[in-house]
Amino acid sequence: MRTLLLNGRIEGAEASDIVIEDGFIAQIIPAGSAQAASTDEVIDLSGQLVLPGFVDGHSHADKSMWGEPWARRHSVDITMDQMFEDTLEQWKLPQSSIKDRARRFLHKSIAAGSTTIRAYADVFPGIDLQGLHAMLELKEELAPLADISVIAFPQLGILRTPGTLDLLEQALKDGADGIGGLDPAAVERDAAQVLDLVFGLAEKYQVTADFHAHEVGELGVWLVERVAERTKALGMAGNVSMCDVFALAEPSAEQFGRLSHAFADAGIAFSIGVHGLLPVPDVKGLHEAGVAMCLGSDSSRSLWSPWGDGDILSRAMMMSYKSYWRTDDDLELAARLATSLGHQALGAAAQQVVTGEVADLVVLPGEAVAEVVVQPVPRSLVLKRGVVVARDGHLVTAAG
Repeated sequence: MRTLLLNGRIEGAEASDIVIEDGFIAQIIPAGSAQAASTDEVIDLSGQLVLPGFVDGHSHADKSMWGEPWARRHSVDITMDQMFEDTLEQWKLPQSSIKDRARRFLHKSIAAGSTTIRAYADVFPGIDLQGLHAMLELKEELAPLADISVIAFPQLGILRTPGTLDLLEQALKDGADGIGGLDPAAVERDAAQVLDLVFGLAEKYQVTADFHAHEVGELGVWLVERVAERTKALGMAGNVSMCDVFALAEPSAEQFGRLSHAFADAGIAFSIGVHGLLPVPDVKGLHEAGVAMCLGSDSSRSLWSPWGDGDILSRAMMMSYKSYWRTDDDLELAARLATSLGHQALGAAAQQVVTGEVADLVVLPGEAVAEVVVQPVPRSLVLKRGVVVARDGHLVTAAG
């Protein structure tokens, strides 16, 4: 069966008819040209915008308390030690299962347009691989709705928390798509050893490597350069990413040059952090330097933070607002970071709405792409491989 999307404006261009066959875009033709057969599914978009499916490159769905009773938060200190404490406290709370909570959050993310999601699953003694296994099960369950990759993430550190390293390796044996590291210098206090361990396991199991790097200033610059050196030495360009690179928040001109060069030259993808306490990095400067970037939902209403709703378009709005982007060119760049540029950063499909691409699409009302970044609106339709999986902000498939 074919699906015909009539009168859709691809990224704000003139209206077109989009013909989808076997999950791919078969034709894009002038509006009114498509000839429907009796077996076709025909949807008139009435001039709505059509964008590639959104990319969430940094999701902590396993820690989400979405749909749970509101948890009153008391911690005041914004420190890694406080975050560790809140993480441990959250796992003690009476809650729904990890799988149920994560499913709710992922459903919300997909209904908001994310068709590609990179999810981090906490791994440390005490919870062991519960979160990892829950996320792997959800990866399979939700495959018709989104492409989900699962990163085994040492939220409390590897060296700092004995027993974590063995769990990480078992996670990779059990099917994790990647391995993470947390603050190799500032928290672990031995960056060289942590890089040895993480890159060693990534190379052994042929998976991606990711580092959350909250180190600031010159220490943060130094760490990114060390990650870049390892990436190049191992030929892992395109298979290494970094999140929460706080050294990019307020670097000197010299530091910014070193950081942007390290990312671009080594082929490391950067998930842009949008944090309440720090300036947004110079995203335009990084883009001009050739750095691969995506956006991420990051916080998912955990005990540490009440923020996060899984909506990547809202994240693009927050990034643009904090950067005080005003021109349509800049706002359209924000949308591309949520869509085509994000897909490129993760090496995913559905990079553009063009003939031959996989039909992962988001349809939403609006006059211009810049407008929906400034004021995100409910998504009218979300399609995964040509199948409508969400309508008006709610999943419509059996899996939903």
